[in-house]
Amino acid sequence: MSRNLWRGCLLMLAFKAGNALACATCLCGDPTITTMGTEKPFAGRTRMSIEYLTRGETVGVPAVSEHVIDEQRLTYSLSYAINEQWIIAASMPVVTKQVNRFDLTQQQASGLGDMDLTARVFIGTDNRFPARQLWGLQFGLRVPTSSEQQVDGQPIDFDAQPGAGATIPSIGAWYGYYRTPWFLYASVTYQHATSEGYQGYQAGDVLLLTGMTQYAIHPKLALQLSIDARWKAQDKYADVTDGDSGGTLVMASPGMAWTMYDDLIMNINYQVPVIENVHGRQEEAATFRIGVLYDF
Repeated sequence: MSRNLWRGCLLMLAFKAGNALACATCLCGDPTITTMGTEKPFAGRTRMSIEYLTRGETVGVPAVSEHVIDEQRLTYSLSYAINEQWIIAASMPVVTKQVNRFDLTQQQASGLGDMDLTARVFIGTDNRFPARQLWGLQFGLRVPTSSEQQVDGQPIDFDAQPGAGATIPSIGAWYGYYRTPWFLYASVTYQHATSEGYQGYQAGDVLLLTGMTQYAIHPKLALQLSIDARWKAQDKYADVTDGDSGGTLVMASPGMAWTMYDDLIMNINYQVPVIENVHGRQEEAATFRIGVLYDF
């Protein structure tokens, strides 16, 4: 996966070598460094990003049902501003998972995950130019683009699957305050599955909350700190409740965003659990993310 990430970075640098009509910062009139999904819109703004993520989780009762999940994910994303009000986006993950069980058995699978489609609408702004405050709604749809992985004609364990195979729509609201060197961003999202996934999987409803503060110590370098909270109802498999699922998880995420060149931004994020009020045994490990994005 790391090899694919570097190939993607080289591809973006190749785009940088061409001549652009104008940089995205100039066209939106705001020098704030923004990562994927927090940018201001102008008609025709196009963003491409590649992000690498690695995470781990320990689930289940020791010596009974305990298993450790190691996941690596490479996500390719593309967004397009239809006009000054609407931005549409799609994200496709390529996932590798390995599950190690207490009895020393192991399963691993790689493949396409489930695609996320989103649409952000800007419904409010102040009267300044450039606008310091923007807010709006966000609509999402996770579609089952993954395939259920099998070994010798039998599906492997659900926890090792690259995707869940369920259709999950979402709706939310967001707010952004842009006043360089400060940038504040907050969002709330609610997810509800409308279909079952693989192996009778019935995803519990999810409420996601995010609050992020960013301070630019240099016009091209900004430090970030975000708090991400997730409440999730317990999952079910064929109407049987999974005792090691659901609850509240809060993660703290220090990070940085660096404008390497005009319109080419690198972001790094390290996410650590600070509150784990969950059902059964679910121990979330730290998550590391690194990505690059390019504005066309």
